[in-house]
Amino acid sequence: MDPLPDHVCAPGIHMVRIDEDIVILAVIHDRYAALVGAADHLVLGPGGAVRVTDAVQADLIAAGLIREGAPDPARRSAAVARHDLVVPSAGFTPNALRAAAALTASALRFRRLSFAQMIATSPRADAPGPPVSIQDLARVMSAARAAWPWMPLDGACLQRAFQLRALYARHGFAVDWVFGVRTWPFAAHCWLQSGDRVLNDTLDRVGRYTPIMVV
Repeated sequence: MDPLPDHVCAPGIHMVRIDEDIVILAVIHDRYAALVGAADHLVLGPGGAVRVTDAVQADLIAAGLIREGAPDPARRSAAVARHDLVVPSAGFTPNALRAAAALTASALRFRRLSFAQMIATSPRADAPGPPVSIQDLARVMSAARAAWPWMPLDGACLQRAFQLRALYARHGFAVDWVFGVRTWPFAAHCWLQSGDRVLNDTLDRVGRYTPIMVV
């Protein structure tokens, strides 16, 4: 590839290569798209960096997908998922009652937000000190699982991840919200991770997806 001047993904645009295709997530539009066979024309790097050939540069700029600029260090990449979180079963304890109240509040908030708004405002506690222990992560998830059957406003992976991330933040725990895609057939999914540990899903399931965005 003969690279042109440095480019980056436009704000709110995320890209990932899967085989010979480039999958795009446009946050503001809550929409995915695929550039089939475009891997010969784009090289993706950290921080949203994009190198393009002259065959596609003008079209990508006109579509608002890329712009000239330097990579953004705030754009993080997901750690490769390597572990599941083992969550002990628990009854409807006072912790579960408090979790139910918090999860219900965040479910109501979820329904008032656009996709872009929930990404921009989703709380992520940046707790100081040593890493969060596996036991602490499991304790929060155990309370949430005990609360789910009593929840009046249940939802799919997007809503559950939003709710659980807010619950972890209430406890002062910073966790990553990972969005992944796969192709042929296309599917999108999201889940929570702490480092390389999957919190609210299974390693087997999330391994079928390639991360495209982490918040």
